[in-house]
Amino acid sequence: MLNKLQTHFPTSILINTPPQSSFNEFVWVKDNSEDPSWLGIPKEVITEDQLTLLGTLFEIVDTEESHRLSGIEKKWHDYLFHEGSIPPLSDRGVRIVQFHVKNTDTDIADWDKALKEFFTDASFIWLNEQKGLIIQDQSAELSYDENDFSSISTTLENDFFIKTYFYIGKTRMNQGNIREAFLLERKVFTEGMALLTKERIFTYEKVFPALTSISLASPLKGLLETDIVDLLRGDEELLETMKVFLENGSNATLAAKKLYIHRNTLQYRLDKFTEQSSINVKVFSNALTVYLACLIAELTD
Repeated sequence: MLNKLQTHFPTSILINTPPQSSFNEFVWVKDNSEDPSWLGIPKEVITEDQLTLLGTLFEIVDTEESHRLSGIEKKWHDYLFHEGSIPPLSDRGVRIVQFHVKNTDTDIADWDKALKEFFTDASFIWLNEQKGLIIQDQSAELSYDENDFSSISTTLENDFFIKTYFYIGKTRMNQGNIREAFLLERKVFTEGMALLTKERIFTYEKVFPALTSISLASPLKGLLETDIVDLLRGDEELLETMKVFLENGSNATLAAKKLYIHRNTLQYRLDKFTEQSSINVKVFSNALTVYLACLIAELTD
């Protein structure tokens, strides 16, 4: 596939070995196939929009980062991006958390120090000025959950005016699938940020329904559009109500609290949806279908 891409950038070069730091005048794109190859595109001929698009399709390799790293961080970088040997794992495995920052006018050194204070036992790898990895040995006593990461993101924004996005990877113990799973998680994070623009914390479970909703085959999506999506698009209040209700496990009390409305108001809106759609969302399969319809209504026109 990189051969076809090379035709769009005539001055690019294609190699079959990892690029070295001396090639830093190029943007390097890696094809993660069984026999990987690297396409170097001169930085002066590629636009930001093109680079963003390529980042959703391929792995963008930073040849300078590995040169700056040392110790366990370099070993992890070499393993994840250059087919190196995997560093030793504890019996409890490892979790790779990705982060992305925006509004980086603040001194990045101060922000970096503050972030590392939350993860004292982790290894950090900056991939560029906006993206990086937190590699957590799960034998450590402290392991944050989704709510903890949300609090960290809020704290960093309040203190440094930087928006921080996290993707929480799964804990993995099998050495054979850590690199492969990480590369897939990178794509999920990129696509999740593009779709779920209001979210700060991402997991596979959170991104999966959104990706599924926009990837439905035409007959299925067409029926959803006709029977449910059009109804929700025509009533933003109803759309928000149904989405929040289903995201909170169909718990009326919790959903009403999240929506800042009385429980009776919530019930009125649920009854309204049932009357107009003839769908009982108390049935699990119905609720799942309606939730996908909510995502389609929210994410597409």
